Amino acid sequence: MPQLNREIFAKTLLLLGFMILLFFLIITNQLTLYVHPRVTNFIIISAGIILIMFLRQCWHLKKAWTQPTDRVHGYKIYWKYSPFVLTLILAFLLPNTSLSASLVQNKGLNSQITSDVSKGEYRPLAAELKETNLIKVTDKNFIAVMSELYCYPKEYVGKEIEMQGFIFKDSSKSPDRFSLVRYVIACCVADASPYGVLCEIKDAASYPEGGWYQIQGTIEVNENQGKSFPVIKITWIKSISPLAVPYVFP
Repeated sequence: MPQLNREIFAKTLLLLGFMILLFFLIITNQLTLYVHPRVTNFIIISAGIILIMFLRQCWHLKKAWTQPTDRVHGYKIYWKYSPFVLTLILAFLLPNTSLSASLVQNKGLNSQITSDVSKGEYRPLAAELKETNLIKVTDKNFIAVMSELYCYPKEYVGKEIEMQGFIFKDSSKSPDRFSLVRYVIACCVADASPYGVLCEIKDAASYPEGGWYQIQGTIEVNENQGKSFPVIKITWIKSISPLAVPYVFP
């Protein structure tokens, strides 16, 4: 009687699982929750290759249907492929969500922005930002604006600024202050770095940590241990829905 080849069947199911997972992430545009957009094309190509491998494995399964199998060896297959099965189970069960505000403290806010930029270093937005009265922060200019504000805060005192992000509250800061933050990803979510600006508003306590907001305010400068840092005095704030693409990709 025909017998099922357990090893080929296990491989076929695993390929089917990974194929469904990748195509689901591609179709629902959730790849950017994990990787930089510049590598999404490679993942799409990988999904296509897995599809071809799955179809080929289905053909092998059909051919092996009448071949005898070793039942003892068949049971060992489950342990052999258990890491892949566990990976699929976790991938399907865990929710696809963006990094939360609770991780900012661990990663260190603005830890990647250095203050040792020399005056002769290339500053692509310096001239443009100095000429405008309202600095509009976008995904495209986010890192350049943050670098300018933290490396040369005194040059932007009095200018208006508009930006979006989620709220992070540092217990060591004043109760009238919170930071408006975005995660910056260079390659994948594992290397995400939180960048943001300290904001000041009287009723700061009424704005929940992790909530997404759009703000407008005036740039001021504060001093701490001999170092200058920017503070946005908020003049207008509005609650917004989390951005479809929550991360900034340089």
